[in-house]
Amino acid sequence: MNVPTAALKKAREAASINQTEMAKRLGVSSNSVVSRLESSETTDQAMAERYLKAIGTEQSLAMLDHYLRDWKTTKRPDFRHPNRDALWQAENALQSLDTFESGEFDPLLKEPLNFLRSNLISTADYVWQTDHALAWIGVVGIGKTTALSHLTNLILPGPDGRPRPIFPASGGRTTTSEVVVRPGPAFGVAVEPKTEDEIRTLVGEIVDAAMDGKGGVSTEIDRAIRNMADLQKSRDPNDPKILIDPIKDLVGGKPESREDIVHSIILRMKLDQRTETQLLLSEHDTGGLEWLSKAVTEINFGRHSRFSLPQRVTVFVPKSAMRKSAFDLTIIDTKGIQGATDRRDLQAMYINPRTLNILCCAFNDAPGQETLNILKGLIDAGSDAIERQRLILLVLPRADEALKVINDMSEQVESVAEGYAYRTSQILDTLKAENIPPIPILYFNAIENGSAATWRELSGHIDVLRQRQLDRLSRFTALALDFHNNADAHKIQQAQVTLAKEGQNIWNDYPSVATAVRAAHQGLVNELQRSHPSTIAAAVVRKGSWYNLDIHHLIGTGVRADANLRTSGLIKKIQGRLDGLRSQFGSTSEALALVDTLAEDLTDWHQDFLVRAVTIGKNAFKPYLDADLIFWKELKQRWGQGSGYRNEIGEMMEKWFEKEELNKARAKIDRRLEEAWKELVLNRILERSSLKEATDD
Repeated sequence: MNVPTAALKKAREAASINQTEMAKRLGVSSNSVVSRLESSETTDQAMAERYLKAIGTEQSLAMLDHYLRDWKTTKRPDFRHPNRDALWQAENALQSLDTFESGEFDPLLKEPLNFLRSNLISTADYVWQTDHALAWIGVVGIGKTTALSHLTNLILPGPDGRPRPIFPASGGRTTTSEVVVRPGPAFGVAVEPKTEDEIRTLVGEIVDAAMDGKGGVSTEIDRAIRNMADLQKSRDPNDPKILIDPIKDLVGGKPESREDIVHSIILRMKLDQRTETQLLLSEHDTGGLEWLSKAVTEINFGRHSRFSLPQRVTVFVPKSAMRKSAFDLTIIDTKGIQGATDRRDLQAMYINPRTLNILCCAFNDAPGQETLNILKGLIDAGSDAIERQRLILLVLPRADEALKVINDMSEQVESVAEGYAYRTSQILDTLKAENIPPIPILYFNAIENGSAATWRELSGHIDVLRQRQLDRLSRFTALALDFHNNADAHKIQQAQVTLAKEGQNIWNDYPSVATAVRAAHQGLVNELQRSHPSTIAAAVVRKGSWYNLDIHHLIGTGVRADANLRTSGLIKKIQGRLDGLRSQFGSTSEALALVDTLAEDLTDWHQDFLVRAVTIGKNAFKPYLDADLIFWKELKQRWGQGSGYRNEIGEMMEKWFEKEELNKARAKIDRRLEEAWKELVLNRILERSSLKEATDD
């Protein structure tokens, strides 16, 4: 067994022992021997044992014990792993099962033994991995980029001496794309550019706005494209309140030249020269954060001559440059919400079991309408994100807002803590009134020096995120360690027979999914009412496929909400039947574990079914939408024709979905949902209840 030399070095540094002192303790001639040893990648067991014993601290001896342990079945975690002891217990349990299986034992125990082993391995794999994501979600201008920069310590001294984010952040409408921060060996930037077709569409929308005053693109995209084409607006020297737009000068009142103007702007952008996709800073260079800040800012604003307009920017930062964490964290700064809250990129965050979603909101109107829309949408969709505590609310007060809260005596509060307490009570009351379960609430004011404390609270919520799997690992570890002593083959066999019969009965009793309860386009119509008219117009131009308002995605989530209404009652009935089995198996721990695990997995399988429903909905209606060119033309023509645009587009959508020819799509949804119900829920119940999965392993 070899020990990572970096771990030895950390143990020495933690004990405040320099290399000269270490050389004396090891009895070697000079500190150069220690230096050479620590420059290698690994150290053999004998030298590592000698080294750690020479340090002689509690930590070094614990490290020695960790690396002397014999890991045979699972992969040894790093000594710094936050759950290394739980993983070692699981390893012991797996070795215990292997020992038991290698001897003489009742063949009736083969299937439950495999069941324990497979669940131990899969759960230990989740716990072993320390990679998690923090997704920051909020409306434009709320301050989430500033907050995440301070909390992760990705800050630099500003011109006034106060810390500033390394990322562009100046009150909203600044960031052109999603920004992802990943741990890496050195500082670097990777850019996924927008396609040339998408850039051409965006330029066309800018030109249209200049020609007839309708539409346009977001401020941040407009700014970046103008910088790339060197067509920035400038102040009128005769009236500083007026801006001169060179694109309007290009238009020159000639609508027939639109395509020529678009083409000329594309040429000015020199996209053929903007082909770089990554930048790396040598690990030997200094000033990494300054370099990174400049590079990201230049790319974001379209001022870097070698980079095109970004779709996504990934930033690589050494772990040492970020605030300390026991986990390998990816930080995701999502695009700010502008109207529609049900976005495809955000839904992917909510689904991910390893992502903590941080819903950011202003202090004065917390939790904010957008947060309520997100939470209500997740409940309608049957998401487990709230129940599994993958969501928290981060309230971002500015200046002294917390001190201006009025208490029950109609007076201003006396402290920030009291202001937070009153606001928390008001937030919880708001959630309760909307039939939304409570979620954790944190506060962060970038002006105050509380970044480290708030970061510790955030890290604590990652622990909560992992706790379900840790509890599951502990349960299976205990069962496996006790299996060879107390396993009763006869009782287990009886329980298996009972469980298998009940699994078959469940499969027979709930084979069908009810017909539609809610229209597939209901969520789409709701989002249209909340969206900015220009966002709707952008989606129409792209035939529904626009990141900020993806019509096909909204139809899919509408079908998911309907699928949840159709099946949530069935899930409750099945859970009730499993509860009945618990009372029968109470005296047989192995059998009880089968039922408990089946009940846990049933919730996950239902989530798999609901995720599949999104795809089913999108695929059922998309061919009809894509083919109806006249419908998209009519929607496009409505833009700029006066007030009531959102309502009229919503009415046109509702009328389109009433067409009889779409009955085929609705029938296909019914059929596909029933197939998915059987595949992802019923068949899995049948397999798990008969332990077929364990037998196959």
